[in-house]
Amino acid sequence: MEKLAELILIPSPAMGHVAQMLELAKLLIYRNNQLSITVLIMKLPDYIDAVSGPFVDSVAASSTSNRLRFFQLPSPDPTPEWSSKTRGHFVYRLVQSQKSHIRGLLTSQRPGNNKLAGFVVDMLCTPLMDVADEFGIPSYVFFTSPAAFLGLMLHFQFLEDERHQNVSDFKNSDSTALLSFPSYAYSVPSSVLPMVLVDRDTWLERFLDFARGYRKAKGIIINTFAELEIHALDAYNNNNNISRSEQDLLPPIYPIGPILNQSKSRSESEEEEITNWLDEQPPHSVVLICFGSQGSVPVDQVNEIAITLEKSGCQFLWSLRRPPQSNNAQFPGEYTSYSEILPEGFLDRTEKKGKVVGWVPQLKVLSHEAIGGFMSHCGWNSILESIWCGVPIATWPLHSEQQVNAFQLVKEVGIAVEITLDYCERNKDQPMVTAEAIEKGIRELMEANSTVRDKAKEMKEKSKASVMQGGSSYLSLGKLIDEILKNTAL
Repeated sequence: MEKLAELILIPSPAMGHVAQMLELAKLLIYRNNQLSITVLIMKLPDYIDAVSGPFVDSVAASSTSNRLRFFQLPSPDPTPEWSSKTRGHFVYRLVQSQKSHIRGLLTSQRPGNNKLAGFVVDMLCTPLMDVADEFGIPSYVFFTSPAAFLGLMLHFQFLEDERHQNVSDFKNSDSTALLSFPSYAYSVPSSVLPMVLVDRDTWLERFLDFARGYRKAKGIIINTFAELEIHALDAYNNNNNISRSEQDLLPPIYPIGPILNQSKSRSESEEEEITNWLDEQPPHSVVLICFGSQGSVPVDQVNEIAITLEKSGCQFLWSLRRPPQSNNAQFPGEYTSYSEILPEGFLDRTEKKGKVVGWVPQLKVLSHEAIGGFMSHCGWNSILESIWCGVPIATWPLHSEQQVNAFQLVKEVGIAVEITLDYCERNKDQPMVTAEAIEKGIRELMEANSTVRDKAKEMKEKSKASVMQGGSSYLSLGKLIDEILKNTAL
C-alpha cells in the first residue's frame, strides 16, 4: 500500500469554522493524491448548537474518498460555569479539554502506513498546538477571518508583549478617533474595533494567546485571496509593526481562498421552496437579509427592519432567527411562528413582495439571478460567498471581528454600503438602528448602476480567477502542499 502524508485537521466546533475546515480537507485531497486527512470533530451540546453535528454527519456520509476520515472526540460534561458564560468561553474550555483525547488518538488509532505530516488547527484552537509539539509534529493555523484581522491581532499582541501597551485602552478612546494600524489601508475608527481585542474582561486575553500561537506555527493558511487584500498581505509580508524586527520572522502565509461551503446542511424540500420563490422574482430585484448561523437581532430591531421592508416596497428574502433564550452560550434557533415576532399583519401585507424563512442555503441563494443585494452581518464566510456571486453588501455587523470587516468592505474594498459599521450585539448600550438608516442603506444597495455594484462584479471575476490553474490562490495552495510533503520527505 502506498505511503501517504497524513494531516490532522482540527476545526473549532462552531458551524462556520467547521464548514470551512471540511472544505479545506476536500480541497487538499482533491489537489494531491499523496495526502490523507483525518478531521477531529469537537461536538457542542445540542442545547447550544443543534446544527453543526448533523452537518458533519452528512458530509462524512457523502464522502467517497478513502483518504478522508472523521473522528469524533469525546464530549465532556460541561460544568455550570461553562454554560453561564459566552459561546467563546465555552468553546475555549471545550478545546482545552480535548488535549488528553488527542494524545491518546495519536498513539493508538492512526493508520499504520501513513506518516504524520502535521496538524492544521483552527484559529481558535491554538492550545492544541501543544500536543503537536509534544510529538514533534509541525503545526499550521487555518485562519478563517480576513488577513487584515490577522494583522490586527498580531499587531495588538506585539503592542502588549513588546511595547507593554494596554490595548484595552483603545476601548475607551473617543468613538470618533481614527487609529492607524498596519494591516488596514485607511485609518480605523475606534468604534469599529472588535470587542474580542479590547475587552479584557471577556475576550482579549484569549485572543492575545491565539496570536502568540500563530507566531509558533510553521505556516498560516488563510481563507482569502491576494487580489482582495493586497494591502493587508503586503503589510504581513513586510513585517510592518507586527514583530520585534525584520529578523523575527513571521510564519509564511498561504492565501488559498475563497473556500466556500459547498455542502448541504438541510433538506432538499426547504431549498426547493426558497428556490421556487426566487424563480418567480425579476432579476436582481431581491435583497437577502441574513445574519449568519450565529446571528440574530432583538425584537425592537426586527420591528425596524419590518417597517423598512414594508415602506420601501422592495422584494426581500428574510432569514429571521430567534435569539438565544436561556444563556449566553447558546446559538440562535428557529421561530415556531413568525407572526409572534413581526408587526401585526406584516406577512399578509408583504405576501407578494417578500418571503420570511428561518435557515437559508446562503451560497445557493446568493448565486440566484433574482438576488440584487445582501444585508449581512459581515461574517467572513458570508463576505466571500457574496464576492463569489458578485452581490453587493449592506453592512450590519453583530460580533467577533465583523465591525472591522464591515469597515474594510466599505472603505477599502468598495463592495459594500453602510447601514451601520459599529453595531455590537453584546453592547448593553447599543443604540437601535432606525428604519430610516436601514431604508437608506437598502436603497443605495439596490441601485442598478452603482459603483459598489460594478466593484462587486469586478471582484467576482478576480475571486474566480484566483482559484483557477495559474491563479494566485491555486499557486499558493501548491506551495503549501509542497511544504507539507517535505515534512515527511515523500
